[in-house]
Amino acid sequence: MLAAAGISFYGDWLTTVALVVLLFRLTHSPIGPAVYMLARVAPRLIGPFPGGALADRYGPARIAAACAVMQAVLTASIVVFAESRLIWPIFVVVALAQFLSSAAQPCYAAMVPRVTGAAGLGRIQGALAALNSSSIMVSPAIGALVLNFTAPELLIGIDAATFLVSAALVITLSGADNATATPALSPGRMAAGVPIVLHDPMLRFLAAAYVSNAAAVTALQAVLVVAAASRFGHDTVVGWLYASVGAGALLGTLPVMRRTPARVAAQSIVLGTALELVPLAAFAFVTDLPVAMALLFVSGAGATLYQTRGAVGLQQRTPRELIGRTSAVVRFGGYLGMLFGAIAAVSLVQPLGWEATVLIVCAVGATLLFATAVTEGRTPG
Repeated sequence: MLAAAGISFYGDWLTTVALVVLLFRLTHSPIGPAVYMLARVAPRLIGPFPGGALADRYGPARIAAACAVMQAVLTASIVVFAESRLIWPIFVVVALAQFLSSAAQPCYAAMVPRVTGAAGLGRIQGALAALNSSSIMVSPAIGALVLNFTAPELLIGIDAATFLVSAALVITLSGADNATATPALSPGRMAAGVPIVLHDPMLRFLAAAYVSNAAAVTALQAVLVVAAASRFGHDTVVGWLYASVGAGALLGTLPVMRRTPARVAAQSIVLGTALELVPLAAFAFVTDLPVAMALLFVSGAGATLYQTRGAVGLQQRTPRELIGRTSAVVRFGGYLGMLFGAIAAVSLVQPLGWEATVLIVCAVGATLLFATAVTEGRTPG
């Protein structure tokens, strides 16, 4: 499972960097990357619930493998469209591929308790986060170097191949599906994880954090290549900025990998949420590249801290047969935030500039977090 997830992570971030650079060069406008980000996140809203339900019903390994195969085909088609300089079909393909990606995410969450005991939840979740974080650090850096000498289509083609390798690896875990798949689910039970999240204060705050911080991160991602070109000298600098996030995120995996908490407390969730959001807002003011990279490093560490701890807390609080659908609720919150951030970027970047866009989204996210904490009457936990 770890190898399959890691290969997929590395390939995905190669394509992310390659596509934002490709679209910025094709359109010569910040709207191209912003619309790409919208196409990347909007379909994710509808993927987690069916993905989680199918994982709980048929087994997560089978569903994750099927999604990976279809993503490979779609990603390969991007190369064809890019070579023909057909822009809008690329957005359509990205949307379809991201729907499948979002459907697969609850599957990976549901696989973790199937491959380890309670004491190993933190190590496996931390290892997954470390793989994702290292991919954000390494793949964009590779992209920043390689894109100076080759076309973005090469990196996209490599990503297509990684999906096939990932599918081949994850299907080997389908034996665990046979022992844990549940009887057929009624349509009404697709949202069975919603009451679990609503009735647990920590999970409720975690879901709000996914909404708020995903919005800020997506808004910045949508304009990051513009910031790289206008403030730091060249569009390929975006790879180094992404790599800074990945380096910080890799550091953030260490606490949960060292020891699985007996029960995840809210303090680490709140701290990690703030550590991610505040540097994103500060990024809008800096003009020095090393300082900008340092801010994104801290933000990446905070993101991994609350997301890994939150995932372990969710697995501790949720019956195994409902983990897929409960994870889907939190993932849905993240994708809802991504959609808001992408829409804000498309709507605001032209009239207000990328700096104001990022600051507005960060302010809205901070307001949501404050309101969630206040309605609890105390720090959630």
